[in-house]
Amino acid sequence: MPEIVKVERIDRRSLTDLVNRAGDLERVLRQRYRREALAEEFHERFVTARRALTGRRPDLLD
Repeated sequence: MPEIVKVERIDRRSLTDLVNRAGDLERVLRQRYRREALAEEFHERFVTARRALTGRRPDLLD
């Protein structure tokens, strides 16, 4: 039976905030659901978003 995870609602104000929150979620997903396809897909999207942010390449998000 899947574990229920409490999700805290936090308002984001920028792409940086969103990517930071995604990083928090990505770590949890990788720890708990390492072999799940959706966790891997989220990881790939997170990596792309982080690259877009750090490289100042918003075109990567299209």
